[in-house]
Amino acid sequence: MKQLLILITIFSWALCSSAQEKGKVKTVEASYLYEIPANLSLEQAKRIALVKAQNDAIESEFGLTVGSINVTGVTNINGQSSTSFHSMTSDQVRGVWLGDVNEPKFERVMENGRDFLKVTVKGKIRELVAAGVEFDAKPLRRHPDKGDEATTFKSGDDFYLYFQSPVDGYLTVFLFDIQSNQVFSLLPYQSSGMGSFAITHDKEYYLFSETKAGPEDGAVDELTLTCADENTEEYNDLYVIFSPNNYAKISSKVGQQKLTDALIIPSSLSYKEFNAWLTKYQQKDEQMQVKRIPIRIENN
Repeated sequence: MKQLLILITIFSWALCSSAQEKGKVKTVEASYLYEIPANLSLEQAKRIALVKAQNDAIESEFGLTVGSINVTGVTNINGQSSTSFHSMTSDQVRGVWLGDVNEPKFERVMENGRDFLKVTVKGKIRELVAAGVEFDAKPLRRHPDKGDEATTFKSGDDFYLYFQSPVDGYLTVFLFDIQSNQVFSLLPYQSSGMGSFAITHDKEYYLFSETKAGPEDGAVDELTLTCADENTEEYNDLYVIFSPNNYAKISSKVGQQKLTDALIIPSSLSYKEFNAWLTKYQQKDEQMQVKRIPIRIENN
């Protein structure tokens, strides 16, 4: 009889200060040269190159968090035990990109017959001195079910979002339409009159689904993704923003303030305005986590 027991131990360490220390905020610039794979469109390559340039800037300023995963296997064959040990290392940048100071610049470059994309970025970054909340967010296609997770949609597909957090908190969701350069607020629902959507820890949410909504959710906005007739495909970015702190309360003075000073965000705005709002609140709230999910919509 053979039995196998696998023990996985995860360690991480970094040359950083105590988690009680406030993370430093700095303005950085970086350029990155990315070779465009033959199987990627230019828009897809831009997204990848942008993230790489941002991470390169963060790494240059704050370095990497080095981690290790130790896997121990214990095999028992007819009462005889043997142990195997394997260690793997992983690196992660020790900071977060808060927002752009200048809009990223992209330049197509040919070198020795190879196709490159040069991206130049300038923005604000914050050093990570403590782990953020690890929430789960999955875009769902056609049906509010975790098995229907997708980032590629057909024009006319219904859109849902699965969300779960280990802690109570507040959630907002935005969609950045790259073609129009506009950002649209998807959550909280339009009829709620709230600045954010309250989340209960460990509860599974299937957002934008009326059939799976609770009575406390109010009127649900159901969404369908579409692609303009003249386009074969469109690209969007989904921004899922979560914090244990209520960062988007309603303010009666919104109309009298500049957008970046307001406590609630309009239903639609330019990417520049959205970026300024998000940058400001990420600097205020170190527990705020932002997950950006690329979405592609194909025309039928």
